[in-house]
Amino acid sequence: MQSTGQRRLASWPLAAAALGAALLTGCATTEQSADDGAAAVAPRIVAQIDRPLRPGSAADREQEFQDGFVRGALSATGQWRLRGEIEHPRLRCATYQVGVRFGRGGGDCADADWQTDTAFAPSRMQCNSATVVHTGEGAVALSPEQLRALNCVRISVRCTGACG
Repeated sequence: MQSTGQRRLASWPLAAAALGAALLTGCATTEQSADDGAAAVAPRIVAQIDRPLRPGSAADREQEFQDGFVRGALSATGQWRLRGEIEHPRLRCATYQVGVRFGRGGGDCADADWQTDTAFAPSRMQCNSATVVHTGEGAVALSPEQLRALNCVRISVRCTGACG
């Protein structure tokens, strides 16, 4: 017959395995499979800021944008690129994406007329209070005249999971 202490000691590996499974589940995606009948969790915008496009170097005729966490550029041919450092403040995991949208507006871009939809860079999963660099590029499908008129960018960060 086992003593109470021996039973507790014998059950410890089972408890440790259950805890490990729970922690791994915390870092799993929040999307549910289609076969269980539940819809995927929609991403939500967790940060958004509007900034003016500033002239870059005269040689490449790019317009640049920068905020504390994201910087990028829009070329005269409509090619855009971005690089952003996204902080995830929690231990449990979340998936983030950084996106840009371009438009025309006043100097502060508060009431811009957005000419494009938001285009997002690839998503990246982040866990354990990590800061991760997100990069992306794409193209704006506007005429040269419309591209020259763009002077504002909206930077958006969207997230699914245990967002900060």
